[in-house]
Amino acid sequence: MRAPAILILDDDRVLVDLLTDILGGNYSIAPAFNGEEAWEVLKSTPIDLIIIDIILPDIDGFQLCSMIKENKAFGHIPIIILSAKSGLEDKVSGLQKGVDVYIEKPFSPAYLDAQVFSILQNRLKLKERFERNTDSGGESVTTLTDQQFLASLHLLIETHIGNALLSIEFLAEQLHMSRSSLYRKIRATSNYSPYEIIEQVRLKRAAALMHEGRYKINEISVLTGFSSPSQFTRSFKRKFGKAPLSYLREYVKRRNMGSL
Repeated sequence: MRAPAILILDDDRVLVDLLTDILGGNYSIAPAFNGEEAWEVLKSTPIDLIIIDIILPDIDGFQLCSMIKENKAFGHIPIIILSAKSGLEDKVSGLQKGVDVYIEKPFSPAYLDAQVFSILQNRLKLKERFERNTDSGGESVTTLTDQQFLASLHLLIETHIGNALLSIEFLAEQLHMSRSSLYRKIRATSNYSPYEIIEQVRLKRAAALMHEGRYKINEISVLTGFSSPSQFTRSFKRKFGKAPLSYLREYVKRRNMGSL
């Protein structure tokens, strides 16, 4: 399992080196010294947390925070502002831009380390809860931005579920994202790969169609976009622990007994 990656953005190279010393033992550090460099890092590297100064040589830090939060590919990434600007107005502005934590300079290394750990742990718990709720058919418990992204993704898959050629390339095009950006976004907001997300939605629909009792197993396989009945059977058994026909018979039996 890879170490969480932190983008550190500050034009003070000494401070970047200091932050790398503080955090580098537990995290992978990607340094950037201006907004353009930071944006290139975001496009090329899976980032789990951003630490950013407000005063930058080429862009206002608040403006950059807004750009990050409004971007579909990066909006899920938590942000810590580390700045010498300590006014209440600056802190409020940071929160309005979607910043998670505002820390004043000079800062306590122990406090910064604790904040980083807390944010990343909370993020991991959200991902784990989302995975459990996806398996059980529950609602997403990620942030509102992530909820909107995942809802759009699921709706898109549902709309084209019968297409056996449904792919990450197609989803990326429909969501106006690059393939790599979509892949990183899905991995960051859930513990699934894009293929697994598609399969989960298909299998959930397949089970629902079985409960309706109007279709044969091979018809359900086609309706949910599986390339062959054998692929459908393998995927279904992997998720539900039994073959589709056995699952259906057990469901009908429980329904007739009134246990559903």
